Amino acid sequence: MQFARIAVAAAIGIGCCSAASAAQRDDARWVEAQSLRELPAGVQVLLGAGLAPDEGGIADRDGRFNPSDIMIDGVPGRRFALGVLKGDTALVAVEQGGRGYSVQTMEFKQAGSTWAASRCVSSATLPQHGADLVDTLAHPAPNVTACIVPGAPPGR
Repeated sequence: MQFARIAVAAAIGIGCCSAASAAQRDDARWVEAQSLRELPAGVQVLLGAGLAPDEGGIADRDGRFNPSDIMIDGVPGRRFALGVLKGDTALVAVEQGGRGYSVQTMEFKQAGSTWAASRCVSSATLPQHGADLVDTLAHPAPNVTACIVPGAPPGR
């Protein structure tokens, strides 16, 4: 009888630890966001989701946007490309139209209920997968200029 109790307690302990280990592995994975709507509300606000184009608005993925530097009324000059989320971090790629078209890969961090931009890197290519976003920030290309993120202090 004592052996049965020990075996049950051991099984519960192993199951508990396995579940905790699985939860840690799940937290280590990035989850892709294919639309602005899949980003946290605070990040959407910082990116200008829902604003008119002349107020700094942004087009959603595959939406109409102006990649040139010729002004087109009612068409935003930026477009969401891809995002990834993990815990209190969001990485987002945004196409920036105009002279010197670029893709801005931005990192946002959450502190309490507030999201803030923490860094940004420009590149010339659109990310195809979430891993591309992570890699762009982890290994920025040499001589790449930093970009300006809405709501971020200058120089970030």
